[in-house]
Amino acid sequence: MEGQLNLQKFQEAGARIKKYIQRTPCLPFQDLSEEVGRNIYMKLEGLQITGGFKLRGNLNKLLSMGKENLPNGVVTASSGNHGLGLSYSARLLGVKVTVVVPETTPKNKVDKLRTYGAEVILAGAHYDEAVKRVKKIVEETGALYVPSFDDPDIIAGNGTIGLEINEDVPGVAQYICPIGGGGGISGSGLALKALNPNIKIIGVEAEGAASMKASIEAGKPIQLPEVKTKAEGIAVSRPGELPFEIVKDLVDEIVTVSEEEMEDALRYLVGKGKIVPELAGTAGIAALLAGKILPEKGPVVCLITGGNIDLQYLGSILTSSEK
Repeated sequence: MEGQLNLQKFQEAGARIKKYIQRTPCLPFQDLSEEVGRNIYMKLEGLQITGGFKLRGNLNKLLSMGKENLPNGVVTASSGNHGLGLSYSARLLGVKVTVVVPETTPKNKVDKLRTYGAEVILAGAHYDEAVKRVKKIVEETGALYVPSFDDPDIIAGNGTIGLEINEDVPGVAQYICPIGGGGGISGSGLALKALNPNIKIIGVEAEGAASMKASIEAGKPIQLPEVKTKAEGIAVSRPGELPFEIVKDLVDEIVTVSEEEMEDALRYLVGKGKIVPELAGTAGIAALLAGKILPEKGPVVCLITGGNIDLQYLGSILTSSEK
């Protein structure tokens, strides 16, 4: 299946979803560029219609299938952004959608899911527990389970991020991408590598949810005993099977960042970048600010994966006395 995810598949996905998505900008980050001495760009997927990159894969999945093949609707587990992408896509097609979210999911994401017409069920402390509830719903209703990251159509849709980056910033030397289950870096990274074989791909995980890094080191996907991070968008205890197979060959390096480093990056992005990401979306910038990634000569692009941050949490970070 990995071998079928080629440039043609990404281009077909791009043509399929083009009229339904926002073509997000890839902008220079002047302050950070001056600080690290390299040309840093931000791919701003927080400006996507649903506030995150997950819309791309979900649209590609449902449009590829068609409404006539989804008589019992669709169901998924999500920490928020995948569910938003699926709900928006299902509404476009007129398909029933159910989203199971962890009980820790920010209220703003839950409310937004409902505005898109989703039936929302809260279950479990984190993503993997929500998946267990989804499997019961599939058995009871016959709805199609649309996974967040372990699906070739989802990954192909995510590849459209790489196509856009390559158009906007030719000759990228280094691409830095947050990792949760691995679907985002798999699609966008494969597309960029196909167009630019010399590019270096670097993944960033939260220290308390570094399941992909642990799996690469173990040589197989493994389950972390627990996940501890406020960055719900990358709070995944086990990577997807397909993303794991892609990442182990594609990604040059995986680094981890602490909660404090991501919160510092959040303040930096709001104050100097004039954008408002969610915590997971700060991971790449956090790694650069913390000196955990040595930027290459040539353009460096960081994917800011989403912007659906809880405003109360945002306020607490911005008013914190920590520098």
